[in-house]
Amino acid sequence: MRDPSLRAARARELVAGALLAALLTSIAVAVLTQVWDQQLDKPFQYSQYSGDDQQDATLEMMLIKNIHEAGWFNTNPKLNAPFEQRWAEWPMGGDLVAYTIKKGIVDATGDVPLTLNLFWLLTFPLVALVAYPSLRALRASKGTALIGAVLYALAPYHFRNSTGHSNLAFYAGIPVIVVACVRLLGPPDAFPTWRDLRHRAGWRRLRWLLLGAVFIGITGIYYLAFLLSMLAICALLAAIAHRRPDRLLMAVLIGGAGLVASIIANFPTLQYRLQYGSNILPVPERVRGASEKYPLRIAELLSPVTDHRFAPFSTLADSLSAPNRHGLGAANLGTIAAVGFVTGIVVLLAHVVPRRTRGGWTLEARLGLVMLVALLLGVGGGVSRLLESVGLQGVRAWSRIAIVIAFAALTVSMRLLDRARVSFRLRRGHRLPTGAWISVLVLVLLFGAWDQTAATVLPGVTARGAAWDRDARFVAALEARVPPGTMVFQLPVTDFPDHEQNELMSSHDLVKEGYLHSRTLHWSAGGIRGRSTEWQFPAEALHPLQFARGLAALGFGVLFLDTDGYRDHGAGQVADFTRILGPPIATQGGRLVTWSINRSRSRLLAGLDRAAVRRVAQHMLELPRLYLRTDVNAIDDRPTSTPACASAMLKIVNPARRAATGRLTVRIERDHAVPPSASVRIAGRDRRLHSDGVTELTVHVRPGTTEVPVRIRLPDVRCDDVSDSSLATVSASLTPQW
Repeated sequence: MRDPSLRAARARELVAGALLAALLTSIAVAVLTQVWDQQLDKPFQYSQYSGDDQQDATLEMMLIKNIHEAGWFNTNPKLNAPFEQRWAEWPMGGDLVAYTIKKGIVDATGDVPLTLNLFWLLTFPLVALVAYPSLRALRASKGTALIGAVLYALAPYHFRNSTGHSNLAFYAGIPVIVVACVRLLGPPDAFPTWRDLRHRAGWRRLRWLLLGAVFIGITGIYYLAFLLSMLAICALLAAIAHRRPDRLLMAVLIGGAGLVASIIANFPTLQYRLQYGSNILPVPERVRGASEKYPLRIAELLSPVTDHRFAPFSTLADSLSAPNRHGLGAANLGTIAAVGFVTGIVVLLAHVVPRRTRGGWTLEARLGLVMLVALLLGVGGGVSRLLESVGLQGVRAWSRIAIVIAFAALTVSMRLLDRARVSFRLRRGHRLPTGAWISVLVLVLLFGAWDQTAATVLPGVTARGAAWDRDARFVAALEARVPPGTMVFQLPVTDFPDHEQNELMSSHDLVKEGYLHSRTLHWSAGGIRGRSTEWQFPAEALHPLQFARGLAALGFGVLFLDTDGYRDHGAGQVADFTRILGPPIATQGGRLVTWSINRSRSRLLAGLDRAAVRRVAQHMLELPRLYLRTDVNAIDDRPTSTPACASAMLKIVNPARRAATGRLTVRIERDHAVPPSASVRIAGRDRRLHSDGVTELTVHVRPGTTEVPVRIRLPDVRCDDVSDSSLATVSASLTPQW
């Protein structure tokens, strides 16, 4: 299309179609969510219990609030008291575009939950905006490209991720991956060669794919991983099957553009880690075999959405769901895309197995091959497991590659509609009337929107709004009782950011219950694991009176306790701190309790001059910390229960300049009873286990890091022939001696 007028007309058609797709998508989302009945100033997701899937919405609101208060989220002085939260530790450059949009919204509105909700709603038309020209590039007609773009924006994946994973819901770059792979697998004229790039015309043909790759590099680390892995495999297949090795160079060029963009966007994280060194704990935490945790299931791909409006489909979805509902539940394609998926795979097999066509693979066959490549990457034990060895260990939920399959499958379905229209004309000798064709497209759109969504994944109203208001009233009452700038220490101490669970409480709940609703206070939660927040764990293990004295010396003015984080609902802790600090100053039902440290400060620090108070505070920050490594879980982690056959390694970090003393407790648990002859060898000393599988000893720890080997001796276990039932579980705790 060298004629400038034709190019201009084509551009106008693409822009108009994309805008119309975005408009139709916005209308569909408004109707499906009944946005007029929503409380947009209350978050669409607000976690209700520790195991629900809405915890990440708390994280998102924290980051939005960070951006609003501090300009960006790299540092926040109101979290991780008495220090500050340094979020630069977490690689967030892949979400640069998303947070730039969120910053614009929150700076304009000043409302954190409203920003979260509006951004998620905005992702629907943004996805459709890119999907339309991509479908046209894959030779869908104007009508089917319009319908396909809307259905793709309304994918079950979009609703299932919701506001908690709003950045993943911003999957506008995914169509670029499919278009690039289809062209890599296509005939010689489908892609410029390396020689073509010596001329401006060659770069012009490649410019949109390069821009798309850059866009992917700054809209999601998952989508960048999908881009790099799929480009590599598709280019390799093209090089082998069609003898086009230059396609490998093109894949490197496109993938490199996305990778370089991501590296530049993540420069703050790279700079932070160079300045402060490696973290004793991995951030984010990803163990070997992480790709096996949330594998792609073919049954889930083809299954109706959970809680489908049509009862038989809902029953079928329940029967095909992952055992114990373990999984993300975001891989459903919907009926229309499922038809395209099956058709594409069948066409591929029919095209490749019986014969080889001289002209190369048909477009449907190439789309089928793209889906097959994505499937091989996402299934358990698939290619993604091999990719862990080349740096993709941080990508654990490969089931999310289903959204790549969804676009390719919808493209096949839309082309099937186009073929049906052409077939009608060939058989009847005249075209299908325009009105009838539009009616068909409308029916397909309505059916798809009905089929791909379920009431349970749409935003609710009452429960989340009431919970949000309840927490807001509690924090407002607390702020009314203490001076602005007061530091609040929060219990129980939890790893962050991590989906750790303390009894009925999530590790994100402390941020949800405090900082999100606060205007004037500073909070101890929100520190990055492995950094300056680590002192909180041994401090919590101190005697309550010593603990309160240390907090007073550090300048904390309030003690906050979430009773849901304790096995006995915190009865012992509430009694101890009420005895030491007096009656609570603010409570929420029976769950949240706060005490004033300010009014007891003089009594807690009686007899100490300023120098002595500083020494107490410094000692509090330098308590020795305990970590655990076992032969099953090879990374450094908290001393929580971890399976082990025969050995473990305790790592004790003493940040002080002097030796420290503590009481080390090691507990062995297993499905069977621990036999009386069982023992533990700790640091070369044999220790007999009590009947409850516990042994205790006093340890003296020199400054720096000390590794303490632990050898478990269970006479009925052979470590060369271990079954799950014979595995022991080792846990440890260290109580510092003040």
